[in-house]
Amino acid sequence: MKAIPADLAEQARSVVIEVAATERLAAVFHRSLARRAAAGLSETERPLVEELVRGARRLAPATVHSVYKGGAPEPGLTELTRRLTEAGTPGPTEVYTGRTDPLWLRDGFQEVLRSLNWGEEEAGTVVVDLPDEVRTALGLARQALAACWPEAWAEHNTLVRYLVFARGPLRSATVQSTYGTVYAEVEEASDPLRMYELLLHETAHHSLALREQFTRFIANPEAVGTHALRPDPRPLRGVLHAAFVMCRVAEGFRRYLDVHPEGGPLDGCPVEERRRFALDSLDDALTLLDDTARWTDDGRALRASMGACLAREGVPS
Repeated sequence: MKAIPADLAEQARSVVIEVAATERLAAVFHRSLARRAAAGLSETERPLVEELVRGARRLAPATVHSVYKGGAPEPGLTELTRRLTEAGTPGPTEVYTGRTDPLWLRDGFQEVLRSLNWGEEEAGTVVVDLPDEVRTALGLARQALAACWPEAWAEHNTLVRYLVFARGPLRSATVQSTYGTVYAEVEEASDPLRMYELLLHETAHHSLALREQFTRFIANPEAVGTHALRPDPRPLRGVLHAAFVMCRVAEGFRRYLDVHPEGGPLDGCPVEERRRFALDSLDDALTLLDDTARWTDDGRALRASMGACLAREGVPS
């Protein structure tokens, strides 16, 4: 675990989005992964990529996967140089439209399915040719998020490289081994409101997972509990993620309603109903954590930040 840079400590234990701080935390994290990737080169090759390692800002999921999965083939000098060059100038989040058979994508998608107790290869398929209604929903959701919460939109484009759409028994998911990738069920994503929530939801998972590279929030993260999003027993780390995500989702819906009290890109969608669900889920998750989790000092700070989210929405914490 990397030490938190002193001037970023407050951001690392808060649910609030500070774009510049997020960019710096992400750069520290990705540089550490780049060093690990470069360690696979020979002693004579390593110096050739040192400057590129120092300049890494967002590695492609393929490189992240090669670092986290020790059995995966390591990129050679030419390929790693290309990837690190690309990592120095990250662009906006893209919909993945490449081949469906790269090792990182197959492994990442299967890890998602296994987490949902689906181990069969045929349980789901990646979709690279999006239906028109999904493209429309994505356009509306992106428009809404950029206008209503510019900081969350910037964080999304900083942390998420690809949106990978699929058909199968999932809604949306993120896994650490392909950090930077969001997996989403294509039919679910055809609804603009669900797409807007998906962008907030999965970016929040990335945001908290980034913070977890620098500190621990719960001293007993493997203890088991349940929450509204996943009624099956889950480790408390998962409950913490649910609370963090619902805090971000609730604020995203409130900001949308503030900007568009009538009409807007999500016109006709039950925004207030989803906002209330997010707040109720946040309240339930925090209650469970308060009863069960052993908060660290940074965890107590994060808990206070999420409690402040409830207070802003008029819910006692």
